[in-house]
Amino acid sequence: METELTEDRRKSAALAREMVRVGRATRVIGDYQAAREILRSSKVRQAGAGTREIDTTKTDEVGIFYLDGEEHRRKRATIARYFTLRAIETRFRAIIEATSERLLAELRATGRGQLDAIGFRLAVAVAAEVIGLDHSDLDGLAARVEGTLTGPNDRVPVRPNDDPAIIAFFETDVAPAIAARRAAREEDVISRLIDDGWSDRAILTEVLGYAIAGMLTTRELIVMAAWYLFEQPALRARFETGGEQAQFAILEEILRLEPIVAVVARELVEDIDTPACGHIPAGTLVAIDIRAANLDEAATGACPHAVLADRPPGTAAGTGYMSFGDGNHRCPGAQLALHEARLFLEKLLAIPGIRMAREPSLDWFRPVYSYELHDAVIACDVAQGGNH
Repeated sequence: METELTEDRRKSAALAREMVRVGRATRVIGDYQAAREILRSSKVRQAGAGTREIDTTKTDEVGIFYLDGEEHRRKRATIARYFTLRAIETRFRAIIEATSERLLAELRATGRGQLDAIGFRLAVAVAAEVIGLDHSDLDGLAARVEGTLTGPNDRVPVRPNDDPAIIAFFETDVAPAIAARRAAREEDVISRLIDDGWSDRAILTEVLGYAIAGMLTTRELIVMAAWYLFEQPALRARFETGGEQAQFAILEEILRLEPIVAVVARELVEDIDTPACGHIPAGTLVAIDIRAANLDEAATGACPHAVLADRPPGTAAGTGYMSFGDGNHRCPGAQLALHEARLFLEKLLAIPGIRMAREPSLDWFRPVYSYELHDAVIACDVAQGGNH
């Protein structure tokens, strides 16, 4: 048992060590408490992920990710209502369950499927409902969203003017949704942004942000969690029998060990003093090492490499430790992503004969320092009436 608790079984750690590179002038912070203080500070501003290419003075054309201060708070408040636990339970849970059942029925009919593709279709369907995109053609929408995120590995996917994939996504999906909501509002993000006077360009930028945060990363969470559960029978049994809270705890632990985004960057606009890292002067570019912070025993307690469903919360705030970020820019859809993954995996694991036939391959998405999981094949018993 002791070996199981202390053994490092992380899947993406080696790739992250190989791929994460920061400039010599960048200060790397891996201490949990210091990372939290910096991310919660009003003395920092967003950095990395294409921020230098964005003119943040044109606030009517800029998405929430790239803003700070009062303008960020105002715009974030606009969409906060769509990510509450009440909204998840009353609006989105039914969509998650219905979409999961439909996708898994397709899997059972053939006995084989690609988990990352299934997970992405689920994530796109749910995010589209939140945002206000018409997803009657779910496969087409998923393909177009993914098209905005593929291409040269060093491309930042925030340039709507000169990117054919983004232009196609806008013309096919976003523009029609905006036009429909201008004619008749609905209970979704695009309707609210229109009410708040956002331009079409700003809405597109925001939707592209959701394409990464609400669709791509949710897919990785689903696949990574499934990988752990299929590989570790005791963990799978705990997930299947432990109830909702145990399931959430397991997902949060897996995400703590396998944070999808490895690094978040901030630039200090004023001096900061932290007990752990001392004085950091204004102008310093800081890289928060999410992986290191999530393994800091001062926050996690003993056995930081283990998946412990009953791990005490310690000093960690919120879910997933630092895996959803912290402070003003903490991922607004964290709870929605966890609910999606929990409900989907609960249904997936109940399928007779379900197993992982091929483990996923790992790739790296350089603009946001995140791993990607591809080509994960799952197999199951074919449902009566299905085709081999």
